[in-house]
Amino acid sequence: MRPSPAQIQRVAEALTQRLIAAQALEPETTEQAIHERFATVLARNFAEEEEIEREAEAEAAKLVRQGAPGVRREDLDLRRVEQLVKRRIAQARGFAL
Repeated sequence: MRPSPAQIQRVAEALTQRLIAAQALEPETTEQAIHERFATVLARNFAEEEEIEREAEAEAAKLVRQGAPGVRREDLDLRRVEQLVKRRIAQARGFAL
């Protein structure tokens, strides 16, 4: 489930504040600009993960319908196939899950 824009904004603000407090980030611009940048990156990340999940679900359903040589269809676990396909797609795109 994708978080709401408000949740993403709160996470971005908390992340910015903690990085600045820990002196892991030395701001060269306003905190608000940093919050917005983190929020944009987080939203894009969630959108890409959602796209990978949709693609994996479709491909897994197709694979299960086709079956595998020597494996009965009822023995194929759709959820497990989805996870394997999702991992493969994410690796191909250089996306960390």
